[in-house]
Amino acid sequence: MLERIELENGLILEIWDYSRKIAGDRWLVGFLAQISVTPSKEDFSNEFYYEYFLQNTDGKLYYRYHKERTFVPEKEVPEIYKSIKENFLKAVLPYIARPNFRENLIRTEVALFEKRTDWELMLKEKEKEEEELEKEWANREFF
Repeated sequence: MLERIELENGLILEIWDYSRKIAGDRWLVGFLAQISVTPSKEDFSNEFYYEYFLQNTDGKLYYRYHKERTFVPEKEVPEIYKSIKENFLKAVLPYIARPNFRENLIRTEVALFEKRTDWELMLKEKEKEEEELEKEWANREFF
């Protein structure tokens, strides 16, 4: 992590650089900006989702922005990274610093988490049904 920026709304924006050499003098320039928030039990539609969230995550929701450029000559890496960072801050900082950003992020991410959870549990149930059918039909002979 290179930088932590405290926003007007009390959130912390973390700026990360994950640039690395990929071949010869060519680099991948990697920029990551993230904000983490901790939702409360009341943010979920019921207690099951909240408990499932705590069991299957680190207990935080994230806003993340990634930007990458590949095969950048080594001498251009600092300038490219600086350009990506400046463009991000200029375009997005006013949005993520808004007073209601935290609430909007939680509402959106919790809804997505609940939908993913429903989908995951439905798939697990289908797999269980398939396994039971396979066991039931395993010893049957077909003509």
